[in-house]
Amino acid sequence: MNLDELQSAYRTYLISGDPGNLASTVVEDSFDATERLRIYRNNFLISLGEALNGNFAVVRQMVGEDFFAQAARAFILRAPPSKPCLFEYGEGFPEFLAELPEMAKLPYVAEMASFEFARIAAYHAPVEALLTDAAIARVPPEKLADLPIRLARHVRLLPVRFPILDLWQAHQAPNADLAAIDMSPRPHTLLICRPHRTLVTQRIEPAATLFLSTAMRPAKLAQAAEACGPNLDPDGLGQVISLALQHRLLVSPR
Repeated sequence: MNLDELQSAYRTYLISGDPGNLASTVVEDSFDATERLRIYRNNFLISLGEALNGNFAVVRQMVGEDFFAQAARAFILRAPPSKPCLFEYGEGFPEFLAELPEMAKLPYVAEMASFEFARIAAYHAPVEALLTDAAIARVPPEKLADLPIRLARHVRLLPVRFPILDLWQAHQAPNADLAAIDMSPRPHTLLICRPHRTLVTQRIEPAATLFLSTAMRPAKLAQAAEACGPNLDPDGLGQVISLALQHRLLVSPR
């Protein structure tokens, strides 16, 4: 086999467990070829399982060690990594969990998985030159409406139905006390960001959601403000813009 064929064969083996003719490529020592391949595959499954354990720690607490281990293994075999960094692994895990029949009565588990992965993505996002209140103050008033803005790459807007932030905070204690959490569905949006190398998470109002969602693609400040709707008064718009500046949620592309 040439190198491409060898790499493809190893990838197939890691997923299927069928060594095919790979044994002939393995140099034997104290272990025979089949045993060495099995060790290699076990290390593959264990290392990715540990990555998912770390990336989705609260989900693991919610569903239990055994179920999480089974779900993680099934996900690994269906969706092996496509990127080299293990902190990036698990992007499709929330959707995978949502498809499992066992999760039909626990829809908040998949939302928690989305929340945990959003925290990871926000924390590891690229560093950018962020828009500050001082930079805004330097813009002439007559040009402010046309100021180009874009949502910074460290920002995540996560629509949820359940009290995910309350659940996550409760699970940070050694013994999570969930009795006081109202699990009634109440759609809202969570802001997850990393303004100063520290993660910030909070629930935001619909007007802020509309403003920031508009800025996901490059827009003018006036366009994002108009997206908030005609019923938002100047004070309300000021609070939205203040939120964006306080948490450094915007950049100004040139």
